[in-house]
Amino acid sequence: MIGVGWFLDRPIHPSGKIILEFITPAPKCLSEAFESAVHRLDRTSVRLCNIGREAVDCVGPDWSSLRWHWNATIETIRVGSREVWYAQFISPAPAAPVRAFWNIEAVGNKAKERRCVALVERIEVIRGPASTLYGADAMGGVINIITRPVSRYWTGSVTVGRSFQEDERFGDDITFDAAVTGPILGDTLGIALRGSIYERMASNPEFVPVIDPSGEEQVRALGFGGGGRTVDNTNYSAGGTLSWMPSVDHRIAFDYDISRQIYDNTPVTDPVTTEVSFPLGTLDSIDTIWQTRGGIVAPRVGYKDEQRYDRTNWSIAHNGEWSFGTSFISLAHVDTVNRGRTRPFSVAERLLLQDIYDGTGDYAGLSEEERRGIAAATFLPRPDRDLRSSQYTLDARVVVPLSGFVGNHEVVVGGQYIDGELFDAVFGLEESSEGIPAVQEQRQWSIFAEDNWSPVDFFTLTAGVRYDEHDVFGGQVSPRVYGVFNVTNTVIVKGGVSTGYKTPKTTDLYDGIRGFGGQGTFPFVGNPLLVPETSTNTEAAVYWDPLPGTGINVTYFHTSFDDKIASASVQPCALTGGERPCANLGDYFAVLDVGILNQPVNIDEAKVEGVEVAGQLRFLRDFNLRANYTYTDSEQLSGPGEGLPLTNTAAHMANATLDWTVTERISAQLNAEHRSRRYRGVDATTGDRLFYESYTVLNLGAQFELNEHIRLAARVNNLLDTDFTSYQTSFIDNGDGTFDPVFIDDYNNKDKARSYWVSLNAQF
Repeated sequence: MIGVGWFLDRPIHPSGKIILEFITPAPKCLSEAFESAVHRLDRTSVRLCNIGREAVDCVGPDWSSLRWHWNATIETIRVGSREVWYAQFISPAPAAPVRAFWNIEAVGNKAKERRCVALVERIEVIRGPASTLYGADAMGGVINIITRPVSRYWTGSVTVGRSFQEDERFGDDITFDAAVTGPILGDTLGIALRGSIYERMASNPEFVPVIDPSGEEQVRALGFGGGGRTVDNTNYSAGGTLSWMPSVDHRIAFDYDISRQIYDNTPVTDPVTTEVSFPLGTLDSIDTIWQTRGGIVAPRVGYKDEQRYDRTNWSIAHNGEWSFGTSFISLAHVDTVNRGRTRPFSVAERLLLQDIYDGTGDYAGLSEEERRGIAAATFLPRPDRDLRSSQYTLDARVVVPLSGFVGNHEVVVGGQYIDGELFDAVFGLEESSEGIPAVQEQRQWSIFAEDNWSPVDFFTLTAGVRYDEHDVFGGQVSPRVYGVFNVTNTVIVKGGVSTGYKTPKTTDLYDGIRGFGGQGTFPFVGNPLLVPETSTNTEAAVYWDPLPGTGINVTYFHTSFDDKIASASVQPCALTGGERPCANLGDYFAVLDVGILNQPVNIDEAKVEGVEVAGQLRFLRDFNLRANYTYTDSEQLSGPGEGLPLTNTAAHMANATLDWTVTERISAQLNAEHRSRRYRGVDATTGDRLFYESYTVLNLGAQFELNEHIRLAARVNNLLDTDFTSYQTSFIDNGDGTFDPVFIDDYNNKDKARSYWVSLNAQF
């Protein structure tokens, strides 16, 4: 939210890395408004920074190409048009560097981590696949958020912020961040402490009722996440780093961090329908289990009155400087736990409930009231559904500069070992009448090497290779080559070829039921035949910076995917005679009224190509214009979706920010974001392609530095009050004069209505 001038001129790393460095003290915008997470929240063990929209727009033309995309509780971040799966904190003792490989139901979907960014030193952005150094998840790019070393003098920062929604249907956000760092024993021993509280109030958007063909009014009811509906939730986090420097060349650091996020499942009353509902999911009761679908019992269970997501991280690391170069080694561990879920019905429980409901066998002749009482006593309260994960990560690397070997070299050699496990009480339910709770384990090790070779001052060639050994999929080699040619002092040409490699999530590989939707009524199934997704990325770019603060760059990129992982409809294995592809429901097939299910599959080949244009222009001394545009063309080249685009990819994306430095203490920005329509799928009835609507959003912000210690910031989000709650409705004719509505949102993103954000930062 600050104007221009608070970051250094960005150096272009020989590998193509763009580095945005922060000037001490921490930049105003990053210490004022870290409102929401930057990362795709569908994986656990993720160690990421909560960077809000208020912060991103002030960082620069390259960082401004990193854009948020909301999807209820899930956010993604993209470098240009390329989705980033890998973003991490790199601190004196980095904890579990982001690599994560499974989804624990809502754990990954809602767990967020906050860091007081007064401790942030710089941000590194790598555009395009970077799997050589960073591994399987770095197919779309890498965002490294590097935190500061422990300070040699005592300093700290406190920030409070709040949004005020103009539309009372949407909830406010309240944030508090604090950090302090300083020496304990001279330059030898130091400490950094941090903590934050992030409170998000409930949002309950309302939708205009529609009239079906019979003349009946249909009111759209929303569950959690539907149409932008959210519940009251609070996220607490705290941590610290202890840093020891036994000598000037060596530093050992220990980092510990805990976070807890709490979601309120207290029932609410719909102001339109007056119906009582539960924000996350209906609490278990006799009414929720005493239900049928087509004569087959369909008990709905799974939620308590509060959901809690706990995460604990620790790490220990050593950084060393030697006569031959530098070294780094770290061991990190992360634990995640989901509390507040209850276990779905097993096969045996469903069969018993069916007998009780039908009044057969031992229950013949009993009244419904008596049978309901027996069912309640037998099945309630439900046992807890144990959901937890654990992961150890060992990282090591050595950087050795060499000269005199046909130019200069910077050689990086290293390795990584990951050992993780996921426990979910639903694993094994398809194997027996009672279920066999199982642990899904995954182990992977890798080694890599990269050489940044500069045979002459104006040219650098980066060549690297990574070998990954996975306990399920075996070995995979991922090479990379990239060149940077400084044609003149103002013109740089870059380009290269990179490869990417991404393994399926552990839950997706499970041959059976890996979870449930509809509160235990609809199963999610895995696919043991999945293979890793690989990609080859080719890009070429030209950068022209004729004047300080003024420049433009154009990049062409082409990415081809093999065995890209997508979703497809399959039948239960019982109906195909076990012939794959099929969904293994085991004994559940006999007690579930399901036919077609969705299953993760490999779609063989796909491509994404396009052009990115970005630049900035400084004019009239106090104004700076930053903008970027991306054209993307995607296509599935094989499989059931051959010829169709990849879902959720906008053909045209543009962002622009106008910065105005009013005075030395006052600055302002106007930001615009545009997304063209995005492919969403095919209409099951007509076969027509369906698209999410295009949109444009404006945001206006300003900052005021009261003195060297106090800074005030304000922002108007969604300045034009664009409405993202509109939807379309189609109707299914039941043949009896009644119609069932099918509601389709016009927008995939669920931005709130116009709101006002204010924050106050104090540094000492």
